[in-house]
Amino acid sequence: MSRRITCSIALVSGAVLAGAYGLRAGPAGQPAAAGTDADRAAIRQAARDFEAAFAKGDAKALAALWAENGEARDADGRTFAGRAAIEKGYAEQFKAAPGAKLEVLAKSVRFPAKDLAVEEGLLRLTRGPKDLPTTTTYVAVHAREDGRWRVALSSEAGAGQDRLEDLDWLLGEWAARGKGQAVTFAFARDPKKAAVTGTFTRTPAGQEPVTGGARIALDPETGRIRSWAFEDDGAHSQSLWHRDDKGWVLDLRGVLADGTPTAERILLQRVGPDAITWRAVDRVAGDTPLPDTPPLRLTRAAAGK
Repeated sequence: MSRRITCSIALVSGAVLAGAYGLRAGPAGQPAAAGTDADRAAIRQAARDFEAAFAKGDAKALAALWAENGEARDADGRTFAGRAAIEKGYAEQFKAAPGAKLEVLAKSVRFPAKDLAVEEGLLRLTRGPKDLPTTTTYVAVHAREDGRWRVALSSEAGAGQDRLEDLDWLLGEWAARGKGQAVTFAFARDPKKAAVTGTFTRTPAGQEPVTGGARIALDPETGRIRSWAFEDDGAHSQSLWHRDDKGWVLDLRGVLADGTPTAERILLQRVGPDAITWRAVDRVAGDTPLPDTPPLRLTRAAAGK
């Protein structure tokens, strides 16, 4: 079973978490049909059941959360119909990728009709502590069957697209002391905008610290992640982010405080849940090539979530 299928058939947990956190609003601010206290209690219990079964790798228990003839559709358009097919898909996934972590970021749950619920959001999958998380969008339709909420249909899309949620692992405070300098970074979600804000301080040995700020957002023109950084001496830069097999690569173009144009590629690699490495390569200032920097290891000083 592919990663995408795993995400698709795990959609039940989104409704589960949505109920647990009271996410019941409909689209565009429209009020959702009222769910009863019993509905919400059942959803919370299903959340515990789902988490326990997934942690154990229990494909049979997970498939039981679907209706007998429920369907799961992956981002490639393949459909797994019925509990037996869903159970088989889970079993194959657990065998192929033991220890993977799946998170559901529920955005909305609404009740368009009696005994019917529609949930939408993002699924975030991380295969291991050094792997970058990936996200997909999903829609799940839930039906009440014999007094119990079960998944009738789940559908996933948007694999391979960049989303800010892919950078949630970066939130928090980071620090490192490299050769001749100390470096700190801090990243946080903008509470009002779809963006991540950052601050940084670089303190060369025996010199005054250099500070600055950054903003990371999804570029509406390209659909890719872009960042803008400004230092307190007037230097500034833009970076276009993209993935490689090991981490994020930032293609940077900037200007120093004296007006000299610069370019470099920053390699940002996740090497553990609370450790990253930062390295600048292919560096140029004006017409002068500069040496690559050695990898700088930063560790998380405080949780960002």
